[in-house]
Amino acid sequence: MRSNNRCRLMLWSARFTAVGIVLLAAQSANAAEQCTIESIQAMAPNDATITSVAPMQEPIPHCLIDGYVTTNNPGPNEVGFRLQLPDEGWQQRYFFVGMGGAAGSLPTNSQIPAGNPMLKGFAVAGTDTGHKGDILDWGFLTNEAQALDHVHRGAHVTAVATQQITKQYYGAEDMYRYHSGCSGGGRMGMMSVLTHPEDFDGVLIGAPGGRSSMSMIAFIHQAQQMNREPGSWLSPPKLVMLEQKVTASCDAIDGAEDGIIWDHTKCDFDFSELRCEAGDGPDCLTEPELKSVEAIVEGPIGPNGKLMDGLPVSNISVWAGFLGMVPPPWSDEPSFENMPKSSGGYVIASSLAKVLFGPSFDILTDFDFNDPKIFEEWWRRTDEIQFGKPYSANLNSFRKAGGKIIFWNGVSDPCCLDTDMEQYLTDVAKEIGGKQKLAKFTRMYKIPGMAHCGGGTGPEDSVDRLFEALVDWVETDKKPKSVVGRRGENVERLFADPHTGTVSGAMIPPPSGDSREFLLCPHPKVARFTNESGEVKNAENWTCVQE
Repeated sequence: MRSNNRCRLMLWSARFTAVGIVLLAAQSANAAEQCTIESIQAMAPNDATITSVAPMQEPIPHCLIDGYVTTNNPGPNEVGFRLQLPDEGWQQRYFFVGMGGAAGSLPTNSQIPAGNPMLKGFAVAGTDTGHKGDILDWGFLTNEAQALDHVHRGAHVTAVATQQITKQYYGAEDMYRYHSGCSGGGRMGMMSVLTHPEDFDGVLIGAPGGRSSMSMIAFIHQAQQMNREPGSWLSPPKLVMLEQKVTASCDAIDGAEDGIIWDHTKCDFDFSELRCEAGDGPDCLTEPELKSVEAIVEGPIGPNGKLMDGLPVSNISVWAGFLGMVPPPWSDEPSFENMPKSSGGYVIASSLAKVLFGPSFDILTDFDFNDPKIFEEWWRRTDEIQFGKPYSANLNSFRKAGGKIIFWNGVSDPCCLDTDMEQYLTDVAKEIGGKQKLAKFTRMYKIPGMAHCGGGTGPEDSVDRLFEALVDWVETDKKPKSVVGRRGENVERLFADPHTGTVSGAMIPPPSGDSREFLLCPHPKVARFTNESGEVKNAENWTCVQE
């Protein structure tokens, strides 16, 4: 396999001329002298309070700034922010960290792509979105001010404040502004482009949870199935077995037997063929297990029919993170520590349902999928707190502002479905006047083998490559085409420590499998193996085709 990532990274980082670099270095040196709480407070907007400023040496010399913006009507509320300004080598680029889940803490590192963007000359900012708490705990949404700040206001006011400080610190009139996140961080990006289209020039949006909190309802459905009757829980070993069976059946759909199902929608597998003939066994499904699998693949059904697609049948083993690594009964304590002892989907959905229906609401027994009143109340309360409403398809304001968006989603994501994102962009095209207008400012990439924001068996550095493509699009108008992601030995993480090659703040485990390349095509093009005599692990033997 070829490895040209390192050369591309060097070229990407060296876009400025030698004269420009010298000038920026001089600006940075002068700016570093201003790393005091008095100086930074003087640069901040009137609604921002600086609480601490400190010169730091790791991961590179920089000025670390913590503060908060006071919001009102409703309020008052304090929205915390963190800003990191490199002493040298600032490239007139600003990076805002999209926080996963419920946020609730100040980020130092980017979650997606993992690592610290200061290592590539970015100023780095982020926010707790107006509350302190566990990343899985939605209880703060009962507070009107904190709810609004989390939905969109908090990210906006802290972006305004940190961008103003950054420009004054370096004496810059302008800079390129980027936002990147996945899951809850992707939701932050979506709400930014919809409600504050002036805040960023380029936004990388990963798995933002569909167009509504229907993902939460799917978690409730799955938790009920796992608790439906004795033996209905699907253990990790059974899910691994299912993955092996389904992959063997559908692997060649894309033209190559490479252990990856690139398009799960084309895989039609009859799970009843795995029914145990007598008792239980490692290579078959009992009647309760079969019923659970079929229900989860079908998806939740409400009073008026199907509510959303079921889980993708590619990389079924990754379901375990949301269905539970251990059998029920489970605790719904919304903490990271409880996750491995419970079910991820159960914990998340229970926390939100208690916001909507009250602290005593039990999603296993009180949520009746046949009762229309349950859904009426769900959407009434959603409207009240403004969290979980369907995303508007009207991206005209961001388009007219000249912004660029790259959407991406794991094909095997059991949380936030790639089919839902695809449908959203179809809706956007209709809303703004057609696919040609859509293509002028958006791209979408489906990442094969990838679970929720990472993991699975897909490429490890695909999001890094997509962020590079976004920067090129914003700064040089180079329209994104195909990119190559890698797994294994040749992976190049954009924000990795140059001395160790490791990334800080990584929350998602790396994918499994031996070293290989993946050709990633902008939707609606898909990757097809076209060189039958070539190695399937080499991207040059694949081609982007229009189906």
